[in-house]
Amino acid sequence: MQEAKSTQTPIRVVQDPTYGHRRLDPVPDADELARYYESQYYHAIRQGKTAVGMRDRLEDKSRQEEIAWLGACLYTDVAAALRVLAPGPRVLDAGCGMGEFVGFLDQQGFAASGVDPSDEAVSRARSAGLDVRTGTLADVVADPSARYDAVTSLNVLEHVPDPAALLDQTRQVLVPGGVACICVPNDFSALQSAAAAHTARKDWWIAAPDHINYFDFDSLERFVSGRGFSVLKRTTDFPMEFFLLMGDDYTAGDPTVGKACHARRKRFELALPPVLRQALYEALAGVGIGRNCVLFARRVD
Repeated sequence: MQEAKSTQTPIRVVQDPTYGHRRLDPVPDADELARYYESQYYHAIRQGKTAVGMRDRLEDKSRQEEIAWLGACLYTDVAAALRVLAPGPRVLDAGCGMGEFVGFLDQQGFAASGVDPSDEAVSRARSAGLDVRTGTLADVVADPSARYDAVTSLNVLEHVPDPAALLDQTRQVLVPGGVACICVPNDFSALQSAAAAHTARKDWWIAAPDHINYFDFDSLERFVSGRGFSVLKRTTDFPMEFFLLMGDDYTAGDPTVGKACHARRKRFELALPPVLRQALYEALAGVGIGRNCVLFARRVD
């Protein structure tokens, strides 16, 4: 059991007795989260202090390079799996933000749309001509005409107070045989523990109240399987903890180290042919290694 950082009231990190993932205890209530996202998170985006905000504030050439890297690597790998696993082209990106992935899927021939609770993010996505609406998955469930062959949730499940409800809603908006793609940080993993021991830094990945839930591959698979899905495939992306083990401590507070590690990671991923990168990351995911857990699972009827 760990004490979470960066909160006004002490919050513990506890292990779920059913699925084995970790979560904050107590779970932040809706009012606390609303205050956080209004006063800190989206302000941080506007100031360029989050990954989304940093991409948005980069000079045009650098921003284009960042989006091109996502498209050539993570987005390409997810789209390749959806082409094989999903029963059709209709994809909903839940928690789509400003719609970068929705736009990529459109370009790849999918019938893509998105939903996000942020008016600001949705407005920016719509200004780019994307089919994005303000709301949550619960709003999509309430519309019987809105059903999809696949639902993607990229770095969403770690943020929500009730991840089981999100998965249940995902299942409801999928057609029979539809596929969910869930991506969450791979936290409390064996590789992360090794990096923590090597750097003598403890649990730097705990980010309360922003990150409420903490999964590794096995706990995520148990969780998804327990909510009416059959897991089809798991993959990942570059294990950033490799840098920590090689002596590049991006957790120590020097932002130039993190930027340099990120640039090296991008060069590595872009240098690999997609088929080779996908095979490598599937193999790493098989032994629980990788910065993010990416899971594909079919709705079970």
